[in-house]
Amino acid sequence: MGKAANNSADQFIYVKNRIHMLNQVVSTMDPEQIDMDDYNRVLEMLEQLHTKMARFKKDWEDSNGE
Repeated sequence: MGKAANNSADQFIYVKNRIHMLNQVVSTMDPEQIDMDDYNRVLEMLEQLHTKMARFKKDWEDSNGE
């Protein structure tokens, strides 16, 4: 995904791009052919996105004094 996202706009763009990428990955999967590895790969991507978003949220709260 490239450079670090240091401000809220860049962080949001990062999230949008990751969601788009996740959608592309899931869209290419055949529900009749999915196996546990595929499922785990999608789950890992979701968990990574969740972790990143939690970090961004903390950054936003810290920068706003909340």
